[in-house]
Amino acid sequence: MNEEADVVIVGAGHNGMAAAGYLSRAGKRAIVVERMAKVGGMTSSGYMIPEAPQHLVTPCAVELLFVRGTGLIEDLELEKYGLRWVDPDPTYAYLHPDGSSVCLFRDAERTADDMARLNKNDGKNYLKFLKLLNALMDIGFPLMQAEPGRPDIGNLSKMIGGAVRNAKLKNELQIMAAGTSDQIACEWFEHPANIALLTNTAAGAGPIDDDGNAAAYMILAVLHKLGTGKPIGSLQTFADALARSVEASGAKIKLNAPVAEILIEDGAAKGVRLEDGSIIKAKAVIATCDPRTAFDLTTPGAVERRLMQRIQHAPSNRSNAAPFLANIAMSGPLTLKRHQDLRHDKADLNKAVGYIGTPQEVRDSFAYARRGDIPKRHALSLTPLSNSDPTQAPPGGSLAYVYVPGMAVDAREGWTQAVKDRTMSDLIEQMSEYYDGLQTEVGRFVETPRDREKRLNATNGCVTHIDFGSLRSGQNRPATGFGSPKPAVPGLYIGGAGAHPGGGISGIPGRIAAKRILRILK
Repeated sequence: MNEEADVVIVGAGHNGMAAAGYLSRAGKRAIVVERMAKVGGMTSSGYMIPEAPQHLVTPCAVELLFVRGTGLIEDLELEKYGLRWVDPDPTYAYLHPDGSSVCLFRDAERTADDMARLNKNDGKNYLKFLKLLNALMDIGFPLMQAEPGRPDIGNLSKMIGGAVRNAKLKNELQIMAAGTSDQIACEWFEHPANIALLTNTAAGAGPIDDDGNAAAYMILAVLHKLGTGKPIGSLQTFADALARSVEASGAKIKLNAPVAEILIEDGAAKGVRLEDGSIIKAKAVIATCDPRTAFDLTTPGAVERRLMQRIQHAPSNRSNAAPFLANIAMSGPLTLKRHQDLRHDKADLNKAVGYIGTPQEVRDSFAYARRGDIPKRHALSLTPLSNSDPTQAPPGGSLAYVYVPGMAVDAREGWTQAVKDRTMSDLIEQMSEYYDGLQTEVGRFVETPRDREKRLNATNGCVTHIDFGSLRSGQNRPATGFGSPKPAVPGLYIGGAGAHPGGGISGIPGRIAAKRILRILK
């Protein structure tokens, strides 16, 4: 039952398969082991509602976003293997309680004009703000793709060039890097709807009152340049395209293959032992799972105690706030009420991600979560998946993806079924003030952070594995000593969301881990 490989990769999520793709194309023998029955990890989807077997549920992410700017789709020829996507425009729309709305269009000028309808100063300021965000992307995107501590010449020159080109914005960039996303939104904009468009966007990256998280606004620059990229057939088609590409290049993917132990011998990783007793010997191991999970799997006593404690104390949803997700299957169409009728232009809000939640409701959602309380009203986004991709629901039906960014990981009263049902009832009542069709619900998939922890082995249900922050970035991600080119444990590399640059659909952590190993295997 034993096998040998150059590299064994724990986890067939998109980062694990990206790593396998780069390794196998470089001529290395790579084996990916996955405990679940299919590929995808947090990018997987499936028919998970018994009452609605033709509705395609997406439990985690729904957009490609960053990956289209990384070169991974081209490098691994994912379009050749079936990846297709659509780009709704507008991409996001904030829905104000009074019926007004403000949209994020691919065209920045059109977005500014939409803001200016509500406040002229906000329209002018958005274009100024976007110059700052473009500078952030100019410097930050190469930084994201570079290997921490050992940037390649190409990315290094891009970073330096970006810094030189944007030298005049240095002070503003420093304020952005240190400020909270709530503070920055309120500094730049005046109308509550325009502020809400920003704070709802930033909330997807974590609490909006954390110092340094205003860098999340770089997503706005990415949206204007790349769009969102919603895969036709859900993100599962992205994962499936990756799997076909990886296997065509010679790598092997083993499903239903949970790891019992990451083998540490003589102080270095030497492979894995699966729960069925089989062993895969390898020169290196890439763990794309949660870093805590990975180190818990290492041979008992083989890793220095201080290192084990350091990784155990790495924060995962430390604030007790995490995304609460739901997919709602409906037998009828899902449409907006008065917000669409009150639009002054031809913008189709029915395909956009709808933000619901005033700036104060966004703030309150994280404050409630920290206390372990569940509010009556929430800050949330609703993505009408089947409106932009009809393949995800049966004819005549529809599917809504509901994302509540700030919900208690551990609710004070406990996440009993009754509490889940009550929370969903409140959410549906709130969303029904904006959308028609929710009353035709035929079934739902609901996942609390603790449900996600159980399903995906992610500590506290943390979708980014480790919380973001200035002390958890670059070589310090997931913890000091673990993100350097030289791994804390020889031969054991972290290549998932817990590594640089972090969460999101990019494949960069997997690619960086692969490049590090290729350099060593030479």
